[in-house]
Amino acid sequence: RDNPDSHEYRRYMGHKKVVQTDLLPMLINYCNNPELSDVLLRLLVNLTNPALLFFRSELPKDHAGRRTYLDLLEISHTYKEAFVKNSDIWSALAARLQKIMEIDVSLRMEEQSLVLERILVLIRNVLQVPANPQHEKIVDNDISIHDQILWALHGSGLLELILYILSSQYENQYYLHALEITFLIFREQNVETLADSSVQRSTAEKHADEQALITARRLEAAKKLQNLPTARHSRFGGTYVYRNLKSVSDRDLICHKPLERILEQDFSRDKKKIKPNFRLIRDEEKYERQSAFCIRLFLREFCIEILTSAFNNLIRQVRRVLERNHVNNEGSGHDQSYLLWAIRFFLEFNRLNGFKLDLVSEALSAGCIHWICNQIQHDAEMIQADKKKKINWNRRLQLGLQAYREFLQSVQAMETLDDDDIKVLVAKLKSNIFYVVEYREIILQLLLSYNENHFTRYVNLLLMTHCHLLNFILKQAHKIRVYVSLWLTTFF
Repeated sequence: RDNPDSHEYRRYMGHKKVVQTDLLPMLINYCNNPELSDVLLRLLVNLTNPALLFFRSELPKDHAGRRTYLDLLEISHTYKEAFVKNSDIWSALAARLQKIMEIDVSLRMEEQSLVLERILVLIRNVLQVPANPQHEKIVDNDISIHDQILWALHGSGLLELILYILSSQYENQYYLHALEITFLIFREQNVETLADSSVQRSTAEKHADEQALITARRLEAAKKLQNLPTARHSRFGGTYVYRNLKSVSDRDLICHKPLERILEQDFSRDKKKIKPNFRLIRDEEKYERQSAFCIRLFLREFCIEILTSAFNNLIRQVRRVLERNHVNNEGSGHDQSYLLWAIRFFLEFNRLNGFKLDLVSEALSAGCIHWICNQIQHDAEMIQADKKKKINWNRRLQLGLQAYREFLQSVQAMETLDDDDIKVLVAKLKSNIFYVVEYREIILQLLLSYNENHFTRYVNLLLMTHCHLLNFILKQAHKIRVYVSLWLTTFF
């Protein structure tokens, strides 16, 4: 029973490093003891919960609350580092999880189902800790703490168990947990970089790295030259003339300043600054980095395995779960966000990795585009209605726009395939997109209702509009070609 305002006991246990020195070693050594391991697992899940969860998913506005939140966030970073140092914990959890999943779903006891769910929640809690580049001081192609966690999950076999949950038709109560873990695994990855990863580095990638290194060395040498001390005192700055820069008297501008200050001349220093508009939505920063080569390789293989064995089943089953939860008023507001992200991410990966329609057929269906459009309309309406949570609704709207745009790009990629059945499917999808009123006018409604106080990343809406118009022009161009060919056949 912690203090709900200051979270005194939780912070005390974090500063005393109880998790690092006691709980994790005990769970590793007593994993075969069901009673003790269950208590330890419950306590670890409680202590590693996201810091934002204790403030009702909203950042505290008062000074004391913000300081408490930052302290809890710093403690969660130490917990994540502890799970890297005690990597044997993942093997122990994988063995426990595999033993439970070998039991038939109908024969599992309630305690075993709870243990399975707690293990998934613990993995989620560890992965959700945001990156701290200032503390880690890492660069691209280096191994971060998050990458080390992913490598430990891969080595222990937990990723294979998560893949089994995503592909199984009998583990539907854990789909949302597995989908959230999948989102956190690929949170920092760029799809294009991931799809281009191969066993051997390409010549273009090597050349790009060499050019980046040469540029960095030149910048460092230029900074050293600027910082070299001069023989003269800074008081004797000298007189310099700006060529092709007129002063008030129509002559070249003359400056009596040191050379360093002249090179950094800023004429807008004394201008009146524009006051910030605090009503605008502050867009959250998306942290993406290029992981180490070995990490990218197994993440690419994990993507391919999900597409091959689990993606279609995942989209179908999760949509059913979300619809059932919506009817029963259950579930959280982020559940739809994870599905929208999965549609966008895996459709883009499939398109860049050699488009294969059978792997993403469930996402390229009329039912899926209908669900995406409904989510976009609902989120756009909730931004206007629920202004206190407009930041959360705006994030979900951006995910919906990205999923819709990737759907259009995948439809455009389907046209390049030489198959009559696929061409018939493309014609049906385009007829729905361009001629059904609710799909046809959704972009126009978003453009007319755009408000900078409510929307961010206007580029997502523009890119979606561009893809929509491009597909429409291509469809009309196909009709024009047919009419021209008929006319030529008739008269010649």
